Amino acid sequence: PTVDCEVQMTRGQRVMIQDLVGARHLNGSAGRVINYDEASGRYAVTIFRDGSQKLLKPHNVCALTGDEAELRAIFEGEPATSKLKALLQSGDLGFADLGDPDLCRLMRRLLKAGYWAEVPETMDEVSLDLDLAEHPSALEAISLIRELEGSDDVTSTLRRVGEQVRADPGLQHVFDQLKARGHDFDF
Repeated sequence: PTVDCEVQMTRGQRVMIQDLVGARHLNGSAGRVINYDEASGRYAVTIFRDGSQKLLKPHNVCALTGDEAELRAIFEGEPATSKLKALLQSGDLGFADLGDPDLCRLMRRLLKAGYWAEVPETMDEVSLDLDLAEHPSALEAISLIRELEGSDDVTSTLRRVGEQVRADPGLQHVFDQLKARGHDFDF
């Protein structure tokens, strides 16, 4: 199995959060075990999406481990596989590619199956990008990024996009998250 909820987690273990009732928005998020709190019987977990730390019951924290047969089945059964492979080969995979729901579904399945578990930095980035892609303003932000990438007059496009972003709290949130992770937008 690729998501194993029956194993004892260790410090640093990559995990997927599931079945939360009071914080449903965290379900499907990736995180890292900090430790096990014997007194409460819960795992302390850092959530990659926002850096917060939560105490979670063992049944809400599942270890991410790779299983070759399942990964192969995922790749063979998804229409976005060739697109993802091309993006991975070129090194161009990023937030701006996540306007494709098929690609997002494939990446979310691979994330849950532990595809990036051996490369923590990549797993963290993929998790954060997928979480941000679910924001209501994400598709518009992706469109603006694509517009910037294809612009012949970057200065005026950047100025116009900056005005649009500053006027929309949702877009501002998405771009603030990208900037906080090192993306450079001069507006």
